[in-house]
Amino acid sequence: MKRGNKMKKQKRSRFFLWAALAIGVLLNTGLLAQEKFKGRLFPDAARGSQRALNIIISIDEYTSKQEVFQLIQTFHKSGYKQFREDLREMKKGTLRPVGGTGNQVVFHLAQYTPKGKGGEIILVGESQSWNLDSRRRHDNRFPYLVVELSFDEKGKGSGNIYLQADIRLTSEGIIEKASYNQPPRQIMGLESVK
Repeated sequence: MKRGNKMKKQKRSRFFLWAALAIGVLLNTGLLAQEKFKGRLFPDAARGSQRALNIIISIDEYTSKQEVFQLIQTFHKSGYKQFREDLREMKKGTLRPVGGTGNQVVFHLAQYTPKGKGGEIILVGESQSWNLDSRRRHDNRFPYLVVELSFDEKGKGSGNIYLQADIRLTSEGIIEKASYNQPPRQIMGLESVK
């Protein structure tokens, strides 16, 4: 009888160990992100925009380093066209205006970096996916829309939106903004939404 109880305890402890490992892997790859931020996108005075726009940024999942490595490998083996196709298949989150009409931006890459007690997030979508100004000319050298968020331990901070930017994927699995075509639009009053 004692031997049966001992085997049950061993099986139970193995199950909990495997469950803890699985949760750790899920958290590490970002599958359980589910974060949301709200903020105000300041007007672009240079283009005649007069009012701020309330926005919601939702992050469903973060890009793992393995996904970054896979994209780099795709670029080297199959070229830029296949890289872009694979990137477009990835859905990591969205940016949408609050109220009224407006296009939603789909983010294909999302990466979190801890900074002090807070953190930074970089999000990448298609530059043509959100046209804030129909007079704006698209420059093929800057094919991405990049959002950079910076926040404290309470989830409060600010951010920038680069409507036309280029990115770099590093051999360490990091996503970086490489260059951009024009000054960013500022996101003020950024805060985490529970």
